[in-house]
Amino acid sequence: MEKLFKIFGFLVFGILFIGIQNIAAQSVFETLKSNGQTSEFAAALENAGLDDRLSGNSGSFTVFAPSNNAFAQVDDKLKTDSNFLLNHIITGSATKRSLQHMSQVTCLSGITIEIVKMDNGSLSIENYPLEQSNIRAGNGVIHIINGVIQ
Repeated sequence: MEKLFKIFGFLVFGILFIGIQNIAAQSVFETLKSNGQTSEFAAALENAGLDDRLSGNSGSFTVFAPSNNAFAQVDDKLKTDSNFLLNHIITGSATKRSLQHMSQVTCLSGITIEIVKMDNGSLSIENYPLEQSNIRAGNGVIHIINGVIQ
């Protein structure tokens, strides 16, 4: 009986371990697409052909993803503009903790955006507070903002 419990415990641990690995293995793009708050931004990335860049193993990225509510306010022309979409992405995995030590970052589009530490300890990206931060993906991290970076 004890041997049976050990085998059962090993199987449960194995299933949980594999499940956790699969969650962490999702790319930045897959994580954006499956998140109910960022799916519209993910669709725009896909339509602009930027999904492959964020799906592969070609590096790590930090995405300041507009919420679906914020992205819905954007003109349809901008939603297909690669440079506009790249305004929301930087190279490397910058967690909220590491962002607290930065004042500016350069996006993949080439523009420089401002990071401000607020009095209450929260952060804002180009005057848009982080709504949710440190959403981990296999090749980076995502922070949700309630605005778009132009």
